[in-house]
Amino acid sequence: MRTYIIVILLLLANFNISYAQRIDTLIKIGTYSLHIKVIKGNAKTILFESGGALDASQWDTISTRVHNILNATVITYDRQGSGKSDIDTNQYNILNEVKGLEFALTKLGYGNSDMLLVSHSLGAFYSMLYANRNPHLIKGILMFDPRIASRADMRFAREVYKKLDRKQFKKEELWLYYVLAAMESNSNIVRKISLEEKIPILDVMAEFGPFDSQQENERFQLAQKDFVKRKQNATLLYLKGTSHNIPQDKPEVVINEIVKFYKYHLN
Repeated sequence: MRTYIIVILLLLANFNISYAQRIDTLIKIGTYSLHIKVIKGNAKTILFESGGALDASQWDTISTRVHNILNATVITYDRQGSGKSDIDTNQYNILNEVKGLEFALTKLGYGNSDMLLVSHSLGAFYSMLYANRNPHLIKGILMFDPRIASRADMRFAREVYKKLDRKQFKKEELWLYYVLAAMESNSNIVRKISLEEKIPILDVMAEFGPFDSQQENERFQLAQKDFVKRKQNATLLYLKGTSHNIPQDKPEVVINEIVKFYKYHLN
């Protein structure tokens, strides 16, 4: 009977520890709330940025697996308008979004944490801007088929916006309209920033791009190649047989690359 009681107590203790490691909350930032999730660990933090039309759930399985392997603190969040987060349409731009993220991380106790930044697609814009504003904290950037800010990207964003009709967006999709409407100016902000050269960067490029146009897909890939060439501490990894959404296509590969990069650069 004594042994049975001890086993039950241990199970309850483990359950409480597991429960205490997870935070799923809304942080009030001015006129909107940001939905953020944390799985606490004892090793350095990994901050995930989702793709353009996706929310934090893109990383749910991958971030949990990475946490279990590395015992790293992993953070995912819904950017303004996506998932459970609100959107401030009056002051919506990437700089204010990143400032809001910084506020939320500080409130949760991670404002001065060393970090690995992991992103997909448009999420790379946010990783780069965060790294630019917090260079002393960033120990690495890992990007899966990232969108690279440039004048050509601004031109593309402008052409996309010209074809938009706000009335075609349902209420729950309206945030996507604001994302696309701000894309040209956001690309302009990000293309002008610089990154600390000592920060190691891995760009994992998909074989097949995100667009219907072959010309735009070639531009998308060339931008990644040029970005890596300009950086002293950047590497390009070409992942044959993958579409733009690498985390969905090859989650095991994504997990392995994150773990390898983390162990090499953050341990």
